[in-house]
Amino acid sequence: MGNVMSGPGEVPGEGNKAVPSLAVFAGYLRGAGWVLDDDDGRTTLWRSRLSDAETNVRVVLPVSQEVRDYAGRINEALRVLAYVERRLPQEVAADMSFGGADNVSVRLTPNAPAGEAPLLVAHSAISALRNYVIASAVALDADSLVLPPRRPQRAESYAAQARISTQPGSFVLSLSLPLEDAYTETAASPTSGQEPLLDVRPLPFGRRVTSRMLAAAQKAQRLAQEVGDGDKPLSSFGQPGQGAANATELEALSCLGGPDHDVYQIRFSQSPLAAGSREPTRLRITPGQQRILGEAADFLRTRQPRAGVTVIGLVVRLFREGKFGKGEVVIQGIDDDTGSARRFRVELDESDYKLAVRAHGTGLQVTATGDLDIRGTRRSLRRLVSFSVLPGIEDD
Repeated sequence: MGNVMSGPGEVPGEGNKAVPSLAVFAGYLRGAGWVLDDDDGRTTLWRSRLSDAETNVRVVLPVSQEVRDYAGRINEALRVLAYVERRLPQEVAADMSFGGADNVSVRLTPNAPAGEAPLLVAHSAISALRNYVIASAVALDADSLVLPPRRPQRAESYAAQARISTQPGSFVLSLSLPLEDAYTETAASPTSGQEPLLDVRPLPFGRRVTSRMLAAAQKAQRLAQEVGDGDKPLSSFGQPGQGAANATELEALSCLGGPDHDVYQIRFSQSPLAAGSREPTRLRITPGQQRILGEAADFLRTRQPRAGVTVIGLVVRLFREGKFGKGEVVIQGIDDDTGSARRFRVELDESDYKLAVRAHGTGLQVTATGDLDIRGTRRSLRRLVSFSVLPGIEDD
């Protein structure tokens, strides 16, 4: 994505970022499947376990960081690794810095000089990348096409650990995503007296997130192209299935090109430090595809119920056909999904309806939690989970 000159103590293409230490570099080589082939007291020679006679690639490292040209030698070794892994030197360096990191980079094409972008475009892309990471992290445990308003803490925490930088090119944002996240869980201990049949290490959380991001982007782009060609309707985005992108992922992919939906490229590269790494994949998302992805996100949010939405407000209307039984109320209030004040229709059973009548007569607020269903401008809470009257000041 372009070439720039680097200083003697800098990673190629990374400005003033320091080169990795010798211990970090050697540790990375071991973790990535390289073996020490020779040590003559001045240098060490490393080869990949996968190398053969035709791909006889070697990495040479000094035995000490005290050598005068240490930075130059390390940068040359980074270039060799980048060639073998088909990644950029700065991606390999970030991998080492994190102790294992995948990379997602976005190349924007704004109408601006090389290396620059309007603030609005950059802000849109960075916000979209953050939402993309969170949405894909949530999607690992939630298969809903519209995510709940409350995001799991692990997804938010993981996104906060990602690091963003720029790369040479028209305008390239590079996001390093750690393989391991700092979120700790209490693992379920195995049953006493029983040993696991196989000691298979699960995929790191970060690898699962980036694999999900790639799968969602590939499927979303393919569907957007088919919708644009007239082969499938927009409602195809509402069909669940493996890799089906949720509304938040679709919106993020739609916003990465900025407000004008300029064409962009998104590139996924994975670290060899985790099992199942694949070769880098690059997707080119056109303006037309971005618009369809945005329309698909809106479609899912207006057609698919949003689970677990809570509304707090006043009962402003009551309706029941007879003196007994269930009835319908209208709550004027704010939902925790958007934070906007609107009216919501809620169908209540007889006991909850009586509570609503009391709240309406006394001016007390109520709270209701259920699935938010939107049809045009009409909003309804269905499959109610809870309904209660909030106590007034005099009740405290």
